[in-house]
Amino acid sequence: MTTPAAPTTSPRRLPADERRSQVLREASSLFGSHGFNGTTTRDIAAAVGITEAALYRYFPSKEAMYAAILDERMASSDLLLPIESIARVGDDRAVFSVLALTLLRSVDADPSILRLILYSALEGHELARPFQEKRILRLREFLTSYIERRTREGAFRAIDPALAARAFMGMVVDHLIVRHVFAQHEHYPQSPEEVAETFVSIFLDGMRAAPTAASQRSRRG
Repeated sequence: MTTPAAPTTSPRRLPADERRSQVLREASSLFGSHGFNGTTTRDIAAAVGITEAALYRYFPSKEAMYAAILDERMASSDLLLPIESIARVGDDRAVFSVLALTLLRSVDADPSILRLILYSALEGHELARPFQEKRILRLREFLTSYIERRTREGAFRAIDPALAARAFMGMVVDHLIVRHVFAQHEHYPQSPEEVAETFVSIFLDGMRAAPTAASQRSRRG
């Protein structure tokens, strides 16, 4: 990777909190493009427009910046908040639609987070584990429990709920990877609403329990 040249002009002086936010934005972009190991503090300082010495006034190390980025993401709004109340009444289409839309919109708004997650997994970075446990695994566990409950209630056919949850999440995540990692936006120009509707329809059509003989007689009667 070509190392950016050090800045030659004096950067505009910003308040400390604004400069710190700028450092995190640029570091997040570079980590998402080159990974933790492929990004240097010199790269980050050059992207911000300050010297490495100035960079260390805000963060003592590259690890501290990475941890701050993940902490910032974990402190953002809980992705499950708009879904839990819907789940309690068993509105399957709404549950899966809101979940898909929430994921699609959150990554579309900040694509670097997806790249950070993938790089952290490939690099085996320990700092990413709390983020994965709090955000990613929590979503999957919630969906697994919901599918398990709806199966007991007779709405879904008997199937491994953990695998079913992974299948649904997999459709959404694959779409995001194709768009934001492989940059194939032109091949998938559909809106998040259209993508969510398509995936939810495919998934629920495959999950619904077959009608029993009794229910068929009741409909005819």
